[in-house]
Amino acid sequence: MKWFMIKNDLKRNKTIHAALLLFIVFSAALATLSVIMAVQTIASINELYGTAQPPHFLQMHKGEMNQDEIDAFMKEQEEVTDWQTVAMINVYGEELTVVNNEKYLNLSDCRLDIGMVKQNTSKDLLLNAEHEKVILQEGEIGMPVLLKEMYDMDIGDHIILNSNEVKKEFVIKEFILDSQMNSSMCSSTRILLSDSDYEALKDRVGEKEYLIEVYLTNTDLANTFQTAYENAKLPQNGQAVTYTMIFLMSAFTDITTVFVLILVSILLVFVALICIKFTILAALEEEMKEIGTMKAIGIPFADIRALYLGKYRVLAFTGVFIGYLIVLLTNKLFTQHIHTTFGSIRISPLALVASAVAAYLVFLLITFYCKRILKKIKGVTVVDTLVTGKGFERKQGKTKDGMYKSKILPVNWLLGIREVFFHFKNWIIIFTVSSIAVFMIMISINLVGTFQSPEFITYMGCSPEDILIEIDNGVHLETGYQKVKQVLDESNVIQQYYESRRVRVHTTNSEKKPMNLHIDCGEHEGNGLQYLHGRTPQAPDEIAISYLNAREIDKKVGDTIMLFYASKEKEFIISGIYQDVTSGGYTAKSKYNFPELNAEKYAFSVDLNDATNVEQQSKEWSKIIGTGVSIDPMEEFSQQTLGGVVQQLMKVVITIVIIASLLTILITVLFLKLRLAKEQSEIAILKAIGFSETDIRIQYMIKTGYVSLLGLVTGIVLGNVLGERIVNTALQLTGFGITKIDFIINPFVQYFAYPILLLGLILLVVWTVMSSVKKIRINAIVNNSKMP
Repeated sequence: MKWFMIKNDLKRNKTIHAALLLFIVFSAALATLSVIMAVQTIASINELYGTAQPPHFLQMHKGEMNQDEIDAFMKEQEEVTDWQTVAMINVYGEELTVVNNEKYLNLSDCRLDIGMVKQNTSKDLLLNAEHEKVILQEGEIGMPVLLKEMYDMDIGDHIILNSNEVKKEFVIKEFILDSQMNSSMCSSTRILLSDSDYEALKDRVGEKEYLIEVYLTNTDLANTFQTAYENAKLPQNGQAVTYTMIFLMSAFTDITTVFVLILVSILLVFVALICIKFTILAALEEEMKEIGTMKAIGIPFADIRALYLGKYRVLAFTGVFIGYLIVLLTNKLFTQHIHTTFGSIRISPLALVASAVAAYLVFLLITFYCKRILKKIKGVTVVDTLVTGKGFERKQGKTKDGMYKSKILPVNWLLGIREVFFHFKNWIIIFTVSSIAVFMIMISINLVGTFQSPEFITYMGCSPEDILIEIDNGVHLETGYQKVKQVLDESNVIQQYYESRRVRVHTTNSEKKPMNLHIDCGEHEGNGLQYLHGRTPQAPDEIAISYLNAREIDKKVGDTIMLFYASKEKEFIISGIYQDVTSGGYTAKSKYNFPELNAEKYAFSVDLNDATNVEQQSKEWSKIIGTGVSIDPMEEFSQQTLGGVVQQLMKVVITIVIIASLLTILITVLFLKLRLAKEQSEIAILKAIGFSETDIRIQYMIKTGYVSLLGLVTGIVLGNVLGERIVNTALQLTGFGITKIDFIINPFVQYFAYPILLLGLILLVVWTVMSSVKKIRINAIVNNSKMP
């Protein structure tokens, strides 16, 4: 009997139940999708790392080295299980050209350091999409997936190397997965050559760089090992990276995407619950007499509730099942970036189980919420339902507000505003849905806008000048410094420039164990950064440290730190703690120049007289200064570093905008259909006293538009107040070098473009739906007829 009643009820209100089913499908699908993406990201990385075996500690080095000294040191370290030294041939983007169907594409605008390598024997392997070790023949080349995403390349295209009067042509055989350099945030990438081609080129082109790779008994020992390695004065003219930072930089793009999807799925579940409440109460209002009759003949509350609960359980189960099924069938569309970056693997059993649990939780939440709403039946009496006809609404006394006497507002506006003002709870669904739609859109758009903004460079340990010039470590460090210094001093296009040098000193961590601290020192260092606490250093005995360093040494602003260097020791006061994702996030800034120490690196930040000439000036200086020095427009440096994150987020944002807009429109249609069904008598009365159909449509547009506008404003306010807090909480969980960001917003998009677009769509929907007013006849007052 229950199934018969459920089937008939579903047939009777097809539109309402179809819309409700759609909300449940959306919310369940996004919840399961976000879980699948999260689990699949971790599983894909782990599977790639299991085969490729990236190092737990990596030290890059340019210049001469003594392998025997490295081997002797490694044998003395108990925590070291294995090590190897990989040689790379560094080339520049302008020396590489892609030939595709007689189209030539030069990589001169690539800001990544490009190294050419041969395949390793057993560790740090370069793999294909199936996680197989790539073996090349002479004349073949393996290009990194990272460059494939940045440029238009295909298997079979030709790569022409033209360097140092050597010209060599290769055919792209594979696009390789690089477990430790697969993100633009790594600043480097590797190209795979056959052993014979590598041997033929290694002493003829480019500059040689070494990767000293170490494997430990526990990845948590990487920082401790790094200190011991650096103190042993072993080769270290280059960046040092730990396993944790390799993992985080690899996963950052997909982790950010998952975070946005989880947030949106939570909001959509909330929207689904609101719709469920609205539809349940509307259905119960229509069936109040039936409920009263069942109570009058003695049917218990539990049995009455079970009759209605069965229908919503069927809807919830069907919606969750369809949503889960859709994700299983289409997940490859959404996990394409994961497969491209980490290889094509089957969906993991853990992802299937975790997503099924997420879907089941959505089902339980919806069922529990339906039970809570249906408790209202318990408070309704037989007299309420069969005698007074009050139902759930308790009639209030007359409203004496004086608004009806207004001579300023037209009649249609008066009726519309008074309805919303005094019966706002009847319109709460439109208010809530428009608020949530704008809220989730604003967070997504603001996050992308922040990553895209030139000001984001301040979260990367750099001040926001026009051009960043860095002199790489190596035997030509001082020569490169002098050359850059001369070019800048002789230039007449510079407004001002600041120089800094990086030095290494010693200190102790929170466990009183020795650790190294890399400090950028110069008169401008620390200026313009995003500080979590404190300020830029000003006095010679002040120092600012990055967030990860502050956590490592357990220090806060105002504490002192003892630094040891060149047989000296000097006490500094921590003036500020800033955010940084460069150099693994472990950096420090000081005005004190440490004249006793040799520089590890030099950097110049330059402001031009004409900021529109940045790109051309960078290219001109690059030609003059030559190799070994990177010269990047600051904005391009930031955009290329975060380009993969921004592109992936843009796809998500576009999807969210479409979903939010469609859901808002769908809910508006559903709401108006239900209001029309409930208010036929009121509309008939308005017609009887002389209001035209156009007047009634205008009144509903005013009501809906007024509530929607309030919702949009509320959503914008909530986005401004809570958006940053939500994002910052997620950042803190990642363990990355950024824990707090201030949204860099586009006021036009946030306050005008999208809100006005959404409001316009809502009003258009209202005008269209309310065309059915003409079907309501005046005699509905007398015989309570239904709409045809």
